[in-house]
Formats: sequence, structure tokens, C-alpha cells
Amino acid sequence: MKKSLISDAITDINPDYVEQASDYKPAANKHRHTRVIAALVAAVILTASAFAAGGLLTASDIANRAGETTLAEYFENGEGEAWSIEPQTSGGYTITILGIASGDDLSTYDEEIGLDKTYIVGSIERADGEPITDYTDIMVSPVVSGYEPWLVNIFTLSNGSRCMFIEDGVEYFLVETTNVTIFADHTVYIAAYSGALAPTSDMYTLNIDGTISIVDDTITFSTDDGDTITVEDVTVVDEEAEPVKVLFELPLDPDLADPEAAEALIASIY
Repeated sequence: MKKSLISDAITDINPDYVEQASDYKPAANKHRHTRVIAALVAAVILTASAFAAGGLLTASDIANRAGETTLAEYFENGEGEAWSIEPQTSGGYTITILGIASGDDLSTYDEEIGLDKTYIVGSIERADGEPITDYTDIMVSPVVSGYEPWLVNIFTLSNGSRCMFIEDGVEYFLVETTNVTIFADHTVYIAAYSGALAPTSDMYTLNIDGTISIVDDTITFSTDDGDTITVEDVTVVDEEAEPVKVLFELPLDPDLADPEAAEALIASIY
């Protein structure tokens, strides 16, 4: 079985979990397996203060709150390779990836089905330090080099889903999608962006060499004499009005790639 783990979670935090569901947001794809949806609805919870000031929940904490106890144990045990992914700030928010795990035996609810999945857990904070009181509508999705982000994303990668909860002014997310390690011979990214739909061409661009990059915030206009002027580094008066656009690159081991499975999946999308 092929699986990998990224875990950059904060340790020494063991909050008591509350057995009451609240603040669930629906899956990105409504055609999710009914039992999984029911389990997530029953498991995503909002607790009282659960960690020290300035701290974040761990990847294991987030998985537990989403009812994914098998995944939580996997993170807690620190299995697999681990490395650090630096947080990124955009549009007035800081997005942190706290853990990623891939495999076919990580879900509490799908163990007997053997679904091969990747789970991405992380946090969203206001860059100004103020608490988040309502959901940000920031989507988190894998995208893959060589393929248009608006075609290959959480919505098309085997019925991806997500759940979120807000705790102590921080929004946490758990994203489930097909096992992205099948694309490990490509560059696999995690995109986080404003909106509830697939990433668009004005957010990310597919370059000639196959890489994906964030569309620069520039303004291009024509003068009266026909010249074209491009203004870079535009000053944003209201930073919160600026859309969130970040892109994390995952250093996956190319040996984990499964080109045949990737080709079959892409064929079902295009």
C-alpha cells in the first residue's frame, strides 16, 4: 500500500472533545457517499476554549473533531515522512497546512470499502489577529501541474469533500479527495482561494512548462496614443476585499506515482 504523510502539527495539546455537532458545511460535491456525509454532520463540532492563546489545534485534533478517529490516530502516531510547509498570507488571511495523509485505510467510515484518499487539514486565521466569527468561504483544493486547475480540482477528483468548524476565532478545515500521490511524478499543489467554486483562470494560470502559478495582481491599460502600460504591485486600499490566492507545493516522492491510475482518472475528467 502506498501512502505518505505530512505532519507539521503543534504538539503537547490535548483538549477535551465535546460530543455535539454544529457548524457543519456541506461537501464540495453533493454526490458523496451518504454514510460519510452523515458521519461528518454528526462529528464536526465547535468547542469552548481548547488550546492556549496563540496556539493552533493539531492535525490529529482536527481529524478527531471531524469524526475521523482512524486518521486522527495516524497523525497522532506521526507515521510516515514529515516536513514543514510554511503558512501563507493573502487577502487578509493566513492559511496554514497542519497535516496531509494519503492511503486506503485512513477513514473511520470507509475502512471496509478501502477508498484510497488524501486528507488535507489546516487552519485559516485573520492576518490582523482579529477572531473569525463567520465562515470565510475560502476553498482548499489540490491542483496538479500539467492540467488546468479549473478542470482538475477538488470538484473533479473523485467526489472530493470538505468540512469546517470555527474554534476560538480560527477556522479549521478537513478536505478529502482522491489520493493525490498517484500524480507524484507531477508537481502537486494545494490551492486556497476565495469562493466556493473551482479555481478560475484569473486566479491561477497553467504555464507553458506545465507548472501552475498565481495570476499576478497587475493592471494593464492603453494610453490615448495606443501604448500599453502595465502597473505592478498595486496598492490595495481594503486588504480584506482582495481575493485570497495562495499555492502550496507538495514535495512528494515521485516513486509514489501511479501513472496508470492517474491517466484513468484524468480520462474520466476530460
